[in-house]
Amino acid sequence: MKPKSRYYLLLILALTCLACADHKAAGPGRPLQPHPGTDLPESKIPAPDLSFLSDTRKIIVTKAMESIGTPYHWGGHSPAPGFDCSGLVFYTHQIAGIQVPRTAASLFSQGRKVLKHQLVPGDLVFFAVPKKKTSIHVGIFTGGSWFIHAPGQGRQVTGSRLSNPYFKKNYAGARSWL
Repeated sequence: MKPKSRYYLLLILALTCLACADHKAAGPGRPLQPHPGTDLPESKIPAPDLSFLSDTRKIIVTKAMESIGTPYHWGGHSPAPGFDCSGLVFYTHQIAGIQVPRTAASLFSQGRKVLKHQLVPGDLVFFAVPKKKTSIHVGIFTGGSWFIHAPGQGRQVTGSRLSNPYFKKNYAGARSWL
């Protein structure tokens, strides 16, 4: 094989690997994989205005914000060893003195329905998991268009925007336990 042909073959192989790495399938330990660039570092996530919230909502939003950077851990519901999506909700609500179900599906089916335009920081936002019709992902709304969530294996708790095309397309609804 000529050196130039070998170079092009390696380039195509590398690009194929990179493309596949960004679009991992959903599944246990990997409930939601947004497109690259949907997560932001903590320094880019705007601090929510908590002044008008009840003390309970303040605790939930504050604990969610403090959890940014915590590793994802399937089945996790505490900062060590980490959180899965519903474990983050379970933890923040428990700190605020509210008992909630442990799974995203139970949170979605049992919570009080909230319309998107009526979201208040501390409410829960839910997303369908592509290619897994019975799976659902949950995050904690923090205000504006922002929510905090534990996105999946190999990632950390982060903030994302509801207006991001990926989350907008997969939005399933909102619920509240407050």
